[in-house]
Amino acid sequence: MNPSFLAEKAFSWQDLRPTLPLTELPRSTTDFFALQPRANAAITQFLRNPQRNLLVLKGDEQGEYLRLLEQTIQAQQSEDIPIQGVQYLIQQGDSFSFPTVTAEFAQSITDNFATKRTVASALYVDQFQLFGALRIHPSSREIQLKSGLVHEVNGGILILSVTSLISQFDLWLRLKQILLTQYFDWYSSHPFKDLPCDIPGYPLSLKVILIGNREELATLASLDADLYDLADYSEIESYYSVEKVENALKWAEYIQTFAQQHQLPQLSLDGLNKLYQLLVRDSEDRCFVSISPLKLKEILTSTAILSQKHGNALLSEVDFEQFFQQKALQQSFLQEQTYADILHEQVYVATDGEIVGQINGLSVIEYPGTPMAFGEPSRISCIVQFGDGEVVDVERKSELAGNIHGKSIMIAEACLAHILQLPSQLPFSASLVFEQSYGEIDGDSASLASFCVLASALSAQPLPQSIAITGAIDQFGLVHSVGGVNAKIEGFFSICASRGLTGKQGVMVPISVINQLSLSEEVVNAVKQGQFFIYPVEDVYQACEILFQRDLVEEEERFYTEETLPISRLIAHRIEQRAEQQWQKSSVFEWFFRRK
Repeated sequence: MNPSFLAEKAFSWQDLRPTLPLTELPRSTTDFFALQPRANAAITQFLRNPQRNLLVLKGDEQGEYLRLLEQTIQAQQSEDIPIQGVQYLIQQGDSFSFPTVTAEFAQSITDNFATKRTVASALYVDQFQLFGALRIHPSSREIQLKSGLVHEVNGGILILSVTSLISQFDLWLRLKQILLTQYFDWYSSHPFKDLPCDIPGYPLSLKVILIGNREELATLASLDADLYDLADYSEIESYYSVEKVENALKWAEYIQTFAQQHQLPQLSLDGLNKLYQLLVRDSEDRCFVSISPLKLKEILTSTAILSQKHGNALLSEVDFEQFFQQKALQQSFLQEQTYADILHEQVYVATDGEIVGQINGLSVIEYPGTPMAFGEPSRISCIVQFGDGEVVDVERKSELAGNIHGKSIMIAEACLAHILQLPSQLPFSASLVFEQSYGEIDGDSASLASFCVLASALSAQPLPQSIAITGAIDQFGLVHSVGGVNAKIEGFFSICASRGLTGKQGVMVPISVINQLSLSEEVVNAVKQGQFFIYPVEDVYQACEILFQRDLVEEEERFYTEETLPISRLIAHRIEQRAEQQWQKSSVFEWFFRRK
């Protein structure tokens, strides 16, 4: 292969990691909900609208968001607690009479069931915490009324997690009744026992905000089909767009504010940029980064501990790289064992030389019970023999592949037939195999590799084993984006680096994944030194030009020699040779039977 030709087709090392468009450290402060324009607008409108008393928010980190919501709503509410609700007067019964309970409108906030606060939140509630309880002394039989959250925030805002309402659906039905009627009634907690006395209800004005993840909200909506007739809806977003410079600045302000609020060191400019790169690895999108309080708390706290910095010291790029390396080391046991099998050739993956009908695909491995996913090269092979034109996907036939994988292989086959204008039924049969793959696989990221290995087997042209491929294709040969690109590239690089970089190795990826790239220092340095390459492609024509150093189909006004014939011409020659052999064979049989 021609190294200079390949180098011209590769990404430069500057393309492999994103850079935050900031030239100086931010000086302003920004809180979490300043990065939530949709949720913030919904909350503000909800608080101002007297006709709506239920807001549903999609949010994944309910524990963190409950606290943040309570703080932001308190900032928008008046500090004066309104005097609402009632004061219950209890006359205890004796051996000859029942107790009696009467209600008077509250005169001060110290009254038993008057409003105690304007905002309250709870991650988990039961019926007694939510609606209060009637207690009976075991010996004196005196009764006592205990207030619940709905009483304490009468006239205010109650923020609840959806989780407990799904597991105790009767709580939601009762809470919904209060929201609809704006009135509270007492009920016995025991299904077969009545209250020991009559307890009067009273008007109860309440606004409720429910937070849950998408699955929990879907469950609640399926249990209560009228949910969104009663409720407004918005989302607390886990990711924030930093595509615009002003948004990137606001994100940086939030990070510095977050560190200050949690008494952690501030970040230097290169530290902010490194944190941004680490978060892009998580989101797989340079335009969106995580603003998850839990994730940021983990990264910033762990980095500060490892660097042993405090006070006015700034967390730098070196500190975050140390955190990244430490975390990778802690979680890398299964990854190391997997790569060791390849390096010891218990699993055969070639990274040098050329072979007909064999290519290195790339996949992401996720083991149940571990948080880390990592890339692994997979050897894909294809054998072609004379037959009736069937392409056998062995993984699909053996029920080791999912429907999406099966679809992608059929697309690769159809794409090849369409581009090369092959006859409806080839005189060849082929079998595609993921060698030494013993678990279930799925996804369409191997369809580009399947196309190339099928073209190699049909044309008898070798493929370089030093280049691994990932990408999904359509029937017209366009190469589309796939996920897990950083892990896939680093996985193949790790194998190549352990064996020794030759300056010919690299990975072919769809050009559209450039926004996902945020590669490790080792990979970026190897690309910078010309020891490893990342090849972006838009379609199968570019892929074949890099792999075979030949055109896929004939180009007009281009002269071809025997050494540069396009793949389509080579495949056509094999088909013609097969047809001629079949004709000669049939002629011999025809002559033999005629002689007899």
